[in-house]
Amino acid sequence: MTTTRTLEATATRDGRWWLVRVPELDAVGQARTVRDIQPVAVEVAALHLDVPEEDVAVHVTVHVSEEAERLWEEARQVEEEARAVQQRAAELRREAVRRSRADGYKLDAAAAAFGVTTSRIQQLAAEPVAS
Repeated sequence: MTTTRTLEATATRDGRWWLVRVPELDAVGQARTVRDIQPVAVEVAALHLDVPEEDVAVHVTVHVSEEAERLWEEARQVEEEARAVQQRAAELRREAVRRSRADGYKLDAAAAAFGVTTSRIQQLAAEPVAS
């Protein structure tokens, strides 16, 4: 019984080709297209290890320009911050509804004040408080 060896690889453009590097093996291959990257990574690793391709698993990270990757990461961070801000806004809305209800305002009055339906006020009042 053979065990599958898992390796990491990277792929970067070099002119019209993709260079596929398997750092752990100090091995490099070339792929013509993005679709070819994964098979090339597996082939390079298997040849270097002198094992059948089915005994090798390779996780490939494809890289684009540093600037493009920086922008992508910045966008991911901004989205994460936006989710946190949206969550805080939802918490504030729930608290506003609870406060208006605790102050004796009926559902229709809170709905009119906040510009939503009475059904939405009921939903907000019923949602649990975030911890």
